[in-house]
Amino acid sequence: MIDLESLLQKYPWEDRWKSLATPIDSLWEFDLPVTREEIWPHLIDTSALNQRAGMPRFEYHEKDGKLIGKTRQVGFQLEWEEVPWEWEYLKEIGNARIYKKGFGYYVRSRFILETLGESRSKVYLYFGWIPRNFFMRKLLEYAMPKLEVTYRKALKDIAEETKRKKPQKNLISGKEFSFTPEAQWIHPEKLEKETENLINKGVSKETISTVFQWIKSATDNDLDRIRIKEVSRNLKLDPDEVLFLFLHGCRLGIFTLSWDIVCPHCRGVRTSLTRLSDLPSKDECEVCEIDFDTTGFNSIEVTFHLHPSIRVIEKQFYCAAEPATKQHILLTKTIPAKKSYSSSLLVGPGVFRLRKKGDKKYRLVDIKPSHKQTDILWLPETKEEEIKVSPKPNLVFENESDTDVTIILEERNEDQTSLRPSEIFNYQEFRDLFSEEAIATNLQLDIGIKTILFTDIVGSTKFYETEGDHGAFLQVREHFIKTNQIIQNFRGVVVKTIGDAVMASFFSPLQALKAAKEMQEWFHPENQHTPVRIRISIHTGNCLAVNLNSNIDYFGNTVNYTAKLQSVTNSGEISFSETIFRDRDIREYLRSESIKLRKIEFPLPWADRTDFVYVWKV
Repeated sequence: MIDLESLLQKYPWEDRWKSLATPIDSLWEFDLPVTREEIWPHLIDTSALNQRAGMPRFEYHEKDGKLIGKTRQVGFQLEWEEVPWEWEYLKEIGNARIYKKGFGYYVRSRFILETLGESRSKVYLYFGWIPRNFFMRKLLEYAMPKLEVTYRKALKDIAEETKRKKPQKNLISGKEFSFTPEAQWIHPEKLEKETENLINKGVSKETISTVFQWIKSATDNDLDRIRIKEVSRNLKLDPDEVLFLFLHGCRLGIFTLSWDIVCPHCRGVRTSLTRLSDLPSKDECEVCEIDFDTTGFNSIEVTFHLHPSIRVIEKQFYCAAEPATKQHILLTKTIPAKKSYSSSLLVGPGVFRLRKKGDKKYRLVDIKPSHKQTDILWLPETKEEEIKVSPKPNLVFENESDTDVTIILEERNEDQTSLRPSEIFNYQEFRDLFSEEAIATNLQLDIGIKTILFTDIVGSTKFYETEGDHGAFLQVREHFIKTNQIIQNFRGVVVKTIGDAVMASFFSPLQALKAAKEMQEWFHPENQHTPVRIRISIHTGNCLAVNLNSNIDYFGNTVNYTAKLQSVTNSGEISFSETIFRDRDIREYLRSESIKLRKIEFPLPWADRTDFVYVWKV
């Protein structure tokens, strides 16, 4: 049970604000027929909640790492600096604003959650104002009871909708109950006009209809950054087909594509580029107080936008909504200088990162029921790089410094809804439709693990002599067409051709091996349709994407290793590395197909060692 007196003892007013005026403090209680877990997503979506409460739309811009907001309310112009939000998963959400213009000098608010049995919860909502003058004090004293009624209705409606499992009006996570503002359509008929063209490109009519219907009903917030994986999941559609729709839609003038540089800490977009070639080597996040490399595996997200010739998109803010946009962060708390902080975290099993704001270093927190330790002790003398504790641990932090410190606990796993360059590069449709896209010549983009496949025509010199230049050219051309077709059938892409050779990339080793098998079966001596015979090598590992002749090429040890494997591969054979052989899907496939392999030595002169590789004669 919380009362106003105990809350003010825990969160006392600073003298600098009390010296300006006597505070106006309000604390409201709401008993809700839903659990903390059910109400939490709606409380952190402060933009949607404030919209329900009848708040006017806010305008935000970032200046020197600070979020500056302004709006107009009941005839008054308001302008403020947003103090960084604080929250602790399932327990509290707090924020404050320092006003330049408005009803007061300062306002702070805080949601506090308590559980009431297995199916109910209690939510406390606190507001504290430092009024600007006598007139504003009276205005706030009149307005706050009315605001309580508004929030009571909003939370009651959310609880009832949650209990009824009411169908979502909008399909983007965290925006389930936002209201749709008036859309500014310019040429909505273009969607229907291009439907037939998209069908001709191979996109199903059902997928087109579902996506376009969503676009027509979506809010500006939903369409500000269209994330393919998120839309596909919410619309229950094949993500590959949705991506193909958007890629072709860009060429038809329905959508645009952007390369968004995201902060590795808060995951906010720092820079949005229309061309990959404009990618800088570094960027910074003034909010998180860090600079970072943009070429890392998770530094860039590919997003889509509705073309401005179809509809004008204006992002709608009713609040900063920071907790909703940073759901990977479970705790962010500012600890004053020379103070300590402790809390019992409501965090279950998983691996998390514990760090200080502005510090790139972090401690890993491994939470498992099997761990005996119950406390996370983050004291000046603490040296452990990894902390192993049981679920719902107690966190103790001691700030011995002379300045305030913000601590953050966040999920370690990366954003699973982001479409990364490494993924989109592996779609042939992207390479064909966006052939002008290239990485800056001085950058190497980390694209993670790729499975690389090389093909090469065996005995090409003799082949040209027997077939003649004209005949050989036609046969080699047919060879490229066939290999490209098979590679695409197995979700691969042709990265480049080198003379008579093809370099391809695949999502998985098994897809690469199956594609290699089909290619060898086609170019088998028994096939009288082609005199071409090939050898194939496969390897998997980390790769870099680089600019080669204004195209996206792959580079690194993995590529070199795969190319060198050709030296131990003969006509009709597929050679692959130990890494491929150890892949679980590959082992199951080899076993199920009763495939016999030859294990041979593969000298690596550049590494002064010998590896074992495996050869399959198809």
